[in-house]
Amino acid sequence: MLTVLYIVFVAAFAYLTWQSVGVYQSKRSSYALLLLIVLAGLAYDVLIILLGRFIGEGDLLKTLNAGRYLVHGLATPTMIIFGFGILRNAGVQWAQSRTTHIVVCVVTTLLIALGVYEDVLALDLQTKTVLDTLRYTNEGGMKGPPIPAMLTIVFLIVAGISLWRKTGWWWLAAGSIFMFIAAGAGMGDMFYIGNLGEIVLGLGNVLTARKFLS
Repeated sequence: MLTVLYIVFVAAFAYLTWQSVGVYQSKRSSYALLLLIVLAGLAYDVLIILLGRFIGEGDLLKTLNAGRYLVHGLATPTMIIFGFGILRNAGVQWAQSRTTHIVVCVVTTLLIALGVYEDVLALDLQTKTVLDTLRYTNEGGMKGPPIPAMLTIVFLIVAGISLWRKTGWWWLAAGSIFMFIAAGAGMGDMFYIGNLGEIVLGLGNVLTARKFLS
């Protein structure tokens, strides 16, 4: 049952969040702080999915699910800045220029704005039951895959491959590629595959941050 699976997911994200706290405390890096915020948000995301059937349909669960979309809209694109920070610390040449830094920050800001539109301003929550889970899904905004999330993953793949070629470290690339595949496979009622992809990406990010930001 999905309830059991989501208990594992909550435990996994709690562990990754705890590990990211240690990475942040070691050097107080703003890049590590972004990772910590995103992982904490994803832990909240899977926790609400887990608790949905126990809370039941209504205003409380609807409000809690709105928080899930707020996390995705505001926090997910910041992983672009995290990935860029990893490249800068690793000495990847194309990530060192001020112009590239400005472009990355502008693109991230635009994706956050788009995410806020899709997941906050145009939010239209409707109940969705899959097996033994109950959650609210967003039927508003633009149809199709979430553009901010997909572009963030694509950037992380590019960053991961650049890091791999420069240093031989492959965890960021592997995690990002797995997330891209899981995002495609996890549409509709197979949404839990996307959450699995987030765990693998989160693991890759934490290991990468520990190596290059600690």
